[in-house]
Amino acid sequence: MKYLQLICIDPQAAGTPEAAQAMAEHVEPWVRDKDARGVRILGKPLDDPANARTVRVRDGRTLISDGPFADTKEFIAGLDILDCESLDEAIEVAAEHPVSWFHAIELRPFAGELEIPAHLDDERLRQLLIPCIDGIPESDEVEQQLRLDIDAYRELVDARGVRVMGGPLAAASTATTVRVRDGKTLLSDGPFVETKEFMAGIDILSCESFDEALELAGAHPLARFHRVEVRRFVDL
Repeated sequence: MKYLQLICIDPQAAGTPEAAQAMAEHVEPWVRDKDARGVRILGKPLDDPANARTVRVRDGRTLISDGPFADTKEFIAGLDILDCESLDEAIEVAAEHPVSWFHAIELRPFAGELEIPAHLDDERLRQLLIPCIDGIPESDEVEQQLRLDIDAYRELVDARGVRVMGGPLAAASTATTVRVRDGKTLLSDGPFVETKEFMAGIDILSCESFDEALELAGAHPLARFHRVEVRRFVDL
């Protein structure tokens, strides 16, 4: 089963030099081990949340605001897509990640089977598009049309060749947040940050510019009712 692992940072918690050093020393070994085990499909850190842009479309106008969709001190610092046999295995993998020792890691299953490209080129992982929703827009009819529009949108970006991979996530209620404190793995139900809005899915894009990614976010059907966050990946 495919899981999205979100690396969640609280800059006001455990931000000691010792914590930073421990994470710097142990992240790469974690990556090598999980790649060798075949449970990590891909992963990459994200740019600073201050450089995020949130896109809404209201009355035909595209509105762009600075920062991530959720106004909270905690933020998503990176992601990994895992292929684990069960949630228990995904929790084990997350608990071994150094960030869980000081901050938090959110695990969310994908809704349905995630299509993995035969060849993944790390250089194509440029922007992350995150549809963020808050309940049902208006009616069952609107929801049905929205699903059709999203399918058409994905066909459009696939035809342009800018969508690397992506898919809808299971409901926020299926999320599990993992923290490790004093050697004990602590689990809590739900996403890492408590807010009425939640991530509904992800698309990883390979656009030539951030402006092109913002244009695609504005064309996303969910932007008409909710909002879409766009974040750059960090080139290491």
